[in-house]
Amino acid sequence: MKRLVLLVGCLGAIVGPASAPAAVMDAPREHKIVGPALVCGEAFALRLRKGETLVRRDPGVDFLLYYVEGPDGHFLLYEGNAPQPHDDEIRTHLFFPNVIAIHDNRSPQSKARSRIRDRLVTGQASVALCPRQDTGPGPRRFP
Repeated sequence: MKRLVLLVGCLGAIVGPASAPAAVMDAPREHKIVGPALVCGEAFALRLRKGETLVRRDPGVDFLLYYVEGPDGHFLLYEGNAPQPHDDEIRTHLFFPNVIAIHDNRSPQSKARSRIRDRLVTGQASVALCPRQDTGPGPRRFP
């Protein structure tokens, strides 16, 4: 056991602590928006209502998370290509993000009041509201 501890300690001293480049470390990872407001994701637009708050989180890998809090509770939107199990989804037909997954554990009554699925705008309608979406890298195909 002492040899294992010594070996791990030596490797840590040789390799050193892992760190990201300064530009990545300084990049904002979280952005908060308070409704009423138009939120533009990479492949969707969402109009926040009064009393709703959205926090956009970029974990620095291959997906984005949007935490939405409102009078009826909270839910999560995921933009990426490989979501965890979820309640509902919208396929974008883009190279990235390929799917917008909706993680919503609220009551059926709360879901009916907020109608999040109906409020998510995608495709050309989203680009019309959020023109920068049409300038991203990669092929842009819409259904």
